[in-house]
Amino acid sequence: MMNYYGIFRIVVPKRAAVATAEKNLKNAQKELDIIQKQIGDLSAQLATLNAQFAVSTAEQQDLKSKADLMEKRLDAASRLIFGFGSEQERWTKELEELGVARVKLLGDCLVSSSFLRSVLLLDPPPLFL
Repeated sequence: MMNYYGIFRIVVPKRAAVATAEKNLKNAQKELDIIQKQIGDLSAQLATLNAQFAVSTAEQQDLKSKADLMEKRLDAASRLIFGFGSEQERWTKELEELGVARVKLLGDCLVSSSFLRSVLLLDPPPLFL
């Protein structure tokens, strides 16, 4: 019996320690499961955010290339408008010259008709029969 009592004195504290350790293990396992679930959720959220980032980055590159193209077109349009501005000056001068020529046209017609009339009076054409 003594031997049983001596073994019992050694085993009981060890059993209590094992029970405590198993309880701590079970609690730690629950915490580990919770943390792993959180990690899984965060990993899924990270994957979603990475996909959104990739889409947004692609959209940003597309918009940047479109903006560059629009800037080139705007520059070309500005140069074209500036070119038309100089053409407008030329057209305005030409219009003024045409206005002067129109006024002179009437006088030129009168001079040429009077010249023809005077030539015809001096040398009348034969009458057609």
